[in-house]
Amino acid sequence: MASIKERIDKNGNVSYLVRVCVGRDEQYKQVFRSTTIKRPEGLTPKKAMKEVERLADLWEQAQKEEYEKTNTKESKDKITFTVFVREHWWKDHVEDGSHTPSTISFYKNMSDDLIEYFGPRKKLTAIDAEAVKRYIKYCNTEAKTKRGESYSPTTTQHHFNTLRSILEYARRFKYVQFDPCQDLNQNEKPKRTKKKIDFLAPDDAKALLKALETEPLFWRAFMNLLITTGLRRGEAVALQWGDIDVDKKTITVQRNVTIDSNSLNKYHVGATKTGEVRTVPVSPRVLALLTALKDEHQTKFGAVMFPTAYVFCSAADAYRPIYPTEPTRWQRKFTERHNLPKVSPHDLRHTAATLALEGGANLKQVQALLGHSDPSTTMGFYAGVTEEAQRRTVDGIENLLEAK
Repeated sequence: MASIKERIDKNGNVSYLVRVCVGRDEQYKQVFRSTTIKRPEGLTPKKAMKEVERLADLWEQAQKEEYEKTNTKESKDKITFTVFVREHWWKDHVEDGSHTPSTISFYKNMSDDLIEYFGPRKKLTAIDAEAVKRYIKYCNTEAKTKRGESYSPTTTQHHFNTLRSILEYARRFKYVQFDPCQDLNQNEKPKRTKKKIDFLAPDDAKALLKALETEPLFWRAFMNLLITTGLRRGEAVALQWGDIDVDKKTITVQRNVTIDSNSLNKYHVGATKTGEVRTVPVSPRVLALLTALKDEHQTKFGAVMFPTAYVFCSAADAYRPIYPTEPTRWQRKFTERHNLPKVSPHDLRHTAATLALEGGANLKQVQALLGHSDPSTTMGFYAGVTEEAQRRTVDGIENLLEAK
């Protein structure tokens, strides 16, 4: 999209400088074109600006078409996979400001492995479906992690998905004519072994809540919140007192805390995983625990907890959250101490979904509770419904068939 900058000369005449990137040169550097459009006469400032924008769009389209015809095809055919990843996909896609530090770190590891495999001279246009298929075979049979271990099915899929992201980006911006990953049959693409969802059956969940009664209030509130609302670990860590509406008995989930080893605090506070804000109801029992925790914090820090203070704050600062992996470490020791099933904070999220389904909630309700953007993600929880619930479903069908 063209940039438009207003200019006024010494006589008070208004014009607009229009500047646009039309493509890349043979060194793959951006090529810009610029022009000047005089302010249309007889129009209000607002209408004049709209007309300038319309003229700028037409000029931009013409400039790009002209450059595409005369220059870009030959240079794009020469670009290597390594240069494209580092100078285009990375700078214009990964570092576009829409990804969290943890996602950027993930892409860095994946793309470094891809660059090492394809080497510095492999042309981007030379990566066809056969080359992709051979790379998948390499991941399955030869590739090793930094620890010297063979790739797991999940690791192989991560590498394939990153390669597919790179090649699809190249197709969209006309560096290649098509994405070769699309030519693979479904059975030729890597498949991740579906992990069995771990969750607590109602009796085990009750045992966990009973064991929590002897634990510090901080962790009683945290674990009760997870098992009843299905919050992600990072969402619970990011919760602030201003997110809790005592009168409405709800919390607003609008943040997520993730690991960021490159930052000073070693964590990053950003948007939720889906980027959406959702409101989740809280039971009176859990709300009472949170209220008691707030009182405890105000006594400990000798100050009122303002809305931006963290509910689950660090021991030394109410305005800093705990480190995002701390709940996992604490829960592991807690389950060992009480001889409980070994489940993680994320398993409590699955537990909340499963208990909701068994309690009569429909798929849409559970999707809203968990904040899933895709209903198919929520569908996976049906596989985790207990055998007893499945038996009730079958009995219900049988009863209908036997009814006269």
